[in-house]
Amino acid sequence: MLFPEVAVLLRRLRRHSASTYQHCYNVSNLCRALGIGLGLHGQEVASIALAGLLHDIGKMRIRPSILHKAARLTPQEWEIMRRHPDFGVEIVSTRARLQVLCPLITYHHERWDGKGYHGLGGEEIPLGARIIALADAFDAMTSSRAYKYSKDLRDGIRELEEGAGTQFDPRLVKVFFEIMPEILKRNSHQAC
Repeated sequence: MLFPEVAVLLRRLRRHSASTYQHCYNVSNLCRALGIGLGLHGQEVASIALAGLLHDIGKMRIRPSILHKAARLTPQEWEIMRRHPDFGVEIVSTRARLQVLCPLITYHHERWDGKGYHGLGGEEIPLGARIIALADAFDAMTSSRAYKYSKDLRDGIRELEEGAGTQFDPRLVKVFFEIMPEILKRNSHQAC
């Protein structure tokens, strides 16, 4: 069950951008599966899944004309888009029960090699943020967006393989591939 303040935020996000709302649910589900696959305890899995659900909540502060632009973003628009984790932290940090999620939202665009938004790398990046980064990227790669067509599953898998050790924590990529058959099975049942 979601905290009432989370439900309110998600309703606002859905009104602002239905595709971002759906993406957040997809990321949350992948985060939960990864957390379980890693053997994390229940509360940690729940916190990471909740952070995955809210990782893009800051996009509510980005105009739809930028958020859903079909063409390449201008440098100015890209700078605004890159601020969505900071906007998300501003939104979430005003709610006492959600403040623990702030580091995961802040650092969900970090890369294993240190070339992310804030320059953290490897184990410096909180585990939950590394999990969200992988789930976020995989869902973004395999879902259609206004600005791109989705890749097929094989292409998404290939990108994760190529990104292991540079963009993504290689241990998480390994676990993701181990749990992928269960994720695919669960998703095929939900589609029916």
